[in-house]
Amino acid sequence: MNRERAETYLRLLAEAELRDPARSLAGARSGDAPFVSIPVALARAAWALTAVGALDLDTADAILADVELALAARICPEPREGGRLSSGVPAWAAGLSGPRPGPQRFARARPRVPMSKLVLGQGPASGPAPAGASPNGPDRYVPVGLMVLFHDELISGELDLMSYAHTAAGARFTATWRTRDPLGSRHHSLPPVEAMTATDDRGERYELLFATKGRPESTCDLTLRPDPPPDIGWLEITAPGEQAVRVDLDRRAEPPEPQVSQISLSIGEHLLNRIAERLLTLAPEHQLDPSRQLAAFRSAPARRAQPAGLVTNLAAGLGATVAALEAAEVLSPHSPVPARLAALCASLGIGGHGIAAAPAPDLPEPWLSMLTHYHRRKPDAAPAGDGFAAVAAALPELEGIRLVLLGLHNFDGGTWMDALALGRLPGLQQGPLGVDMAFPLSMWVRDGAGRWHAARPAGWSDEGGEAALTLRLTPPLSRSCARIEVLATGRSAEVRATLPLCWGYSP
Repeated sequence: MNRERAETYLRLLAEAELRDPARSLAGARSGDAPFVSIPVALARAAWALTAVGALDLDTADAILADVELALAARICPEPREGGRLSSGVPAWAAGLSGPRPGPQRFARARPRVPMSKLVLGQGPASGPAPAGASPNGPDRYVPVGLMVLFHDELISGELDLMSYAHTAAGARFTATWRTRDPLGSRHHSLPPVEAMTATDDRGERYELLFATKGRPESTCDLTLRPDPPPDIGWLEITAPGEQAVRVDLDRRAEPPEPQVSQISLSIGEHLLNRIAERLLTLAPEHQLDPSRQLAAFRSAPARRAQPAGLVTNLAAGLGATVAALEAAEVLSPHSPVPARLAALCASLGIGGHGIAAAPAPDLPEPWLSMLTHYHRRKPDAAPAGDGFAAVAAALPELEGIRLVLLGLHNFDGGTWMDALALGRLPGLQQGPLGVDMAFPLSMWVRDGAGRWHAARPAGWSDEGGEAALTLRLTPPLSRSCARIEVLATGRSAEVRATLPLCWGYSP
């Protein structure tokens, strides 16, 4: 890694952008001058260099601050008062809402720590590990797959218990829930967990504490208080007016028998792969029609191939990002990843990315699977039906993270996988396109028909040494799938594990 060259590249790029007024005025708005903006390519190159640890945040902030002041001076040559361009705190240094330029926009809510500890998952611990935490993962995790029915005069519904986990942080069920009014229509009222009781095989009773922990709607954790003994044989969950549901805690999940393979990715290649995966998951969100966009991309200039907004949001600055990583010597000029990223953009009909490498003739199998899905216009198919599947499996440690899968469910046309991430996680490292590098693994799921689904973090809650994590699968998974293959990839190794799915359904 060459930090001196990284800083030099960013300063030269800043000077080039300042000499090009047309390009300098494209991007996010500034807090000091509403019509002044940091160039998108410059901001994203700065983020990439800080994300890989080639540039510290203070230096990157200083460079972007100088650029913003220079652009503001062009638009507002006369100070508003007392020689100041603004009476407020500069946007890059304040926790203001709305778009903000520069690395601070992507590093919000992250403590100032040495950059060597903030590199793609090698960051500082988000908190001390709980007392008695096992370095080999959770003490106990059990697939459940049972429903607890409830009703009163206002609502009825069910809690779908997907798994049980007992770790150093405590014992809890991972569950989904559905509620209905007396006429049968579904709504999103919370289940009456406070009225339910839990009793173990020794006659001890426990409270159930409801918490969503940053997960998407309809997913929750039910924590037992007080903490039960680690060797209880079963728990009975009882809702008022309903029969008790017994959860057998001696049940064991089928061992996933994961396969670990050694790989070698540079930190720059890993970052570009994460960006590519985000482009693939953004395609359905923007309702792109790749087949028509690809035809337009080939027959017309890129500026007419699609709306300018999509070009800016999906691909602007990728060329500068690649060049910055090469300048910092964290990406080899001979790496195949930039060419694959260019081919992906062409396949999605995205122009204006600025990647100099010619599109590669081949792409990774998961990328091709998702592109095939889009080209066949599968996003217009009927949404996946609601349901849940019992899963409880721990994967081998990757990048200092031990991932424990604790359930999978479909809701409102989407598919989510719930998990625990055990280990040292850095703080929030939000970047362009919503790429959050705090979770250092690339996650994919292959269904029984051989189709791949990208699994992207959709929400999490850090509890100090353990993070409750939810991954969203794109495209959604069908309930007809009986087994899945999970692929988790870091920089030095990848893990493949085949897991059975035991689906439960609403009554």
